[in-house]
Amino acid sequence: MPLSGTFQANSGEALRLAALAGQGLMYAPRFLVADDLATGRLVPVLSRFQTAELAINAVYPHRRHLSAKVRIFLDLLARHFRETATWSD
Repeated sequence: MPLSGTFQANSGEALRLAALAGQGLMYAPRFLVADDLATGRLVPVLSRFQTAELAINAVYPHRRHLSAKVRIFLDLLARHFRETATWSD
């Protein structure tokens, strides 16, 4: 069944605020709504349906010219996303 509506946004925060205001459903990464889910302000629906896994990519120059600052930052990002619980849910 196709859905219809009048609200569209390219901002996750705008969609989150609309959902909190009772304006409809949203498809969002868990990290964006983790606090709202934990407090019950938002509730998951259609959770039995599998969604596609989305990747996060870092774009940087060729490894041969990678500065120490960029390498350390990439390592920090990888560790953060690996250890942050809201990313693994």
